[in-house]
Amino acid sequence: MKKNWLLYLVIFSLALNFGTIGALIYFRTQDTLAHRMEVRPPRPHLGKVLHALNLDEQQKLDLEQRLRLNRQKGHDLLGKLAQQRLQLFHLLQAEEPNEEQIFATVRTINENQHALEQQMVGFLLEAKKILRPEQQQELLHRVGQRLCGPGSCGPPPHRGRGLGGPR
Repeated sequence: MKKNWLLYLVIFSLALNFGTIGALIYFRTQDTLAHRMEVRPPRPHLGKVLHALNLDEQQKLDLEQRLRLNRQKGHDLLGKLAQQRLQLFHLLQAEEPNEEQIFATVRTINENQHALEQQMVGFLLEAKKILRPEQQQELLHRVGQRLCGPGSCGPPPHRGRGLGGPR
């Protein structure tokens, strides 16, 4: 009789442990799923950002012309990047990949990404020359939101480790 009660007690204890572990796993995954499924507002397109600056007619004409040229150059660079990435993928798929070619392709991709960034920054600098100071501030604020999200750009605030501070 005692053996049966001991067996029931062990089975109940194991079931209780499995239930507790299952509940902990469930609640932990709910937190990460909620974080992953967080809905973020879409970032505004650069054209919409520019139109939100209360531009006068001459500014609109100048910026629209420069934006069209910027988009064309950007489209060309993005096409080159796509071709080079595809070439890199094919090089990596080879049975005996040539490391020199792979790294040369990576350098070319990096150079084109750099050119794309420079082109975008150049456009923003040209746009700043056309805008009034308050429009420049609004443009930089909106570009910062586009790049960094709704928070601020820059490094996150420093958090120390416990009572001892940073190590």
